[in-house]
Amino acid sequence: MSDIIIVSNRLPISVKKTPTGLEFSPSIGGLATGLSSYATQRGHKWIGWPGIASEDLSKKEKQHIIDELEKSNCYPVFLTRKQLNDFYNVFSNSILWPLFHNLPVEPANYTEYWRSYETVNLLFKDVVIALSKPGSTIWVHDYQLMLLPGMLRQQRPYDAIGFFLHIPFPDAQTFLSLRYGKKLLDGLLGASLIGFHTKSYVRHFLDACQTATSAIISGSSVSYLNHLIQVADFPMGIDYEKYTIAQNTKTVRLEAKILRQKYGRKKVILTVDRLDPTKGLLERLEAYKQLLETQPKLHRKVVLVMLAVPSRTDIAAYQDLRSKLESLVKEINTKYGTLIWKPVDYIYGSLSFDKLTALYQIADIAFITPLRDGMNLVAKEYLASQKYKNGVLILSKTAGAAEELTHALLVDPEERPSMVQALHKAIIMPSKELKNRVDTMQKYLSQHTVHDWAGTFMGTLQKSHRLMQPYTSRLIGKSEDELIRNYQTAQKRQLFLDYDGVLMPFFNMPDEARPSKALLKLLGNLAADKKNEVIVISGRKQADLDNWLGSLDISLVSEHGAAMRKHQGTWQQFGMEADNWKKLLRPLLIDYALKTPGAFIEDKNHSLVWHYRMSPPYYAQKNLVLLKKVLRGKLRTSQLEFHGGHKIIEIKSKYAKKSLAARDLLDKHADFIIAIGDDYTDEDMFSVLPANSYTIKVGPGRSRAKFRLDSPASVLKLLSKFLT
Repeated sequence: MSDIIIVSNRLPISVKKTPTGLEFSPSIGGLATGLSSYATQRGHKWIGWPGIASEDLSKKEKQHIIDELEKSNCYPVFLTRKQLNDFYNVFSNSILWPLFHNLPVEPANYTEYWRSYETVNLLFKDVVIALSKPGSTIWVHDYQLMLLPGMLRQQRPYDAIGFFLHIPFPDAQTFLSLRYGKKLLDGLLGASLIGFHTKSYVRHFLDACQTATSAIISGSSVSYLNHLIQVADFPMGIDYEKYTIAQNTKTVRLEAKILRQKYGRKKVILTVDRLDPTKGLLERLEAYKQLLETQPKLHRKVVLVMLAVPSRTDIAAYQDLRSKLESLVKEINTKYGTLIWKPVDYIYGSLSFDKLTALYQIADIAFITPLRDGMNLVAKEYLASQKYKNGVLILSKTAGAAEELTHALLVDPEERPSMVQALHKAIIMPSKELKNRVDTMQKYLSQHTVHDWAGTFMGTLQKSHRLMQPYTSRLIGKSEDELIRNYQTAQKRQLFLDYDGVLMPFFNMPDEARPSKALLKLLGNLAADKKNEVIVISGRKQADLDNWLGSLDISLVSEHGAAMRKHQGTWQQFGMEADNWKKLLRPLLIDYALKTPGAFIEDKNHSLVWHYRMSPPYYAQKNLVLLKKVLRGKLRTSQLEFHGGHKIIEIKSKYAKKSLAARDLLDKHADFIIAIGDDYTDEDMFSVLPANSYTIKVGPGRSRAKFRLDSPASVLKLLSKFLT
């Protein structure tokens, strides 16, 4: 495998100044904690900010940091205080972070902060380019660096570039309310592979791409600017073994003993999170307060241990949250506490790994209810630390981890009664039930670790990268001679040929693409050879193919696989009944055609097509984006899909695919197969053909095809050579 470089906003090692000099310590945070064990074991380079403003450092200190970090394969990007404020505090954490977590963002002019975001992404790009070489594998992480994949792609068109988002991706409407949303999508789409924690985040991202860009989306593949990108979910795990080993260390056993003595026989309810508005810490405290109000018999029998880890302390919203949280802690302790019982044991700070693991181990209940969270590794760390399997996990439905940890008590973090009920249920849960729940989740977590997560992502990245490689070589010289020789010596041949853009050039009006006499003669001569089966597999409607090619002894496939006619037999219909859905959607397309000068509707047997080839670019692009947005909403739960093609939007059944038609027509005895196409529907066909097939892409753009021809004229020239 090529050199692997990990890029994130923060390095896994942070630097700070002390009276005695520079101090290096592990960084706090899910990304750094989760990924560092994977990266350290494999010796990957890691690029990021070292945690200290560049103005605070002399040239000598900067060099010391560079030298010291290099020992751990870490490489710093130095940022100024202004960059840290504008890029990190404001744009990343006061705009992107709340928006992605469905929290309100105050309207303002963020142009200056956006420019800083761009500038810092460029700084990271420069460092990555300087520390890597062409052919490297680059893995970019999180929302602070969403422009970086596109910037890298411009300078390294053939590198494997992965991106993983560690926070939620909001629905398309929310995301695109951001003025710079389209530019962020352009940046992300420079990657070869884009990963999210859950399938719902993948769906939201693809919806945003469908709405705001000219991308062509097929399943989880996105074709954009002649570039093929894969999008998938990769739920992040933890270093499970690290926690199971820690359970039995002398230090953790001692810390656990001290904690048990401190809390006695009380039920320990543990809540651990960064002090962040998205974490729902006030809501957790209010739920605990209500539990004490409604269940007085629990007084002096329970204690809530709240570990609030400092975060983004320079941001006003975080300062305000801390003030409110500590005020509510004081209120609960004053109202319900006694000389021998403090209902809330509040800790503002961070704990060492051993102390935190011990706290996980002795806690009877983990109360983890963020308002919204990309994953939430704390829940997984708690379960991994449950040596005696006697803990209960209460988890928010809106955390990404809830899709995996289904044996937790799942709650709505915005419904207080739900949380209060879960707390009471956890306190009284029978031992057998809670052990069964923990055991099931531990088995899952042990098989889905951070190493599995990273390995799966990197394996998928390499596979995605191979798919997008420009291995489609021009069909000239020796490669063409070899193809023709193999054709001539073959005993059973199949020729899969698209129509528009392959056998005929594109025309402004669909009816103008009638086959020439020369094309009809060429196809007829090819079909006359008994060794040949000629198949025209097209998006054209059945009537066009019948009228234009019906007299030839060839097989015809219409509307991308919705109907098929083998040789001169009868047509078989495979598409779903279209009359009902077309009645509903035809008025919509007509409306958008009327709004767009030069646009018109083509009504096929099994599909509807909105053409805008003759439309002025401004109106075409404007209404294309709006139409995509409307269709995305209308078709989400249907058996229909829409795709963009050469200046068209086509709505059809999800089951009308050239791949299915080609698979049905494949002859297992064929010893020569050639397929020629020009767009995404043909990529679908290429993917199901045998490995020894000749696949040819017509025109520019990335492709799975092995070879490329420039134009329909080149195709006809090649086919003519088969007859000489």
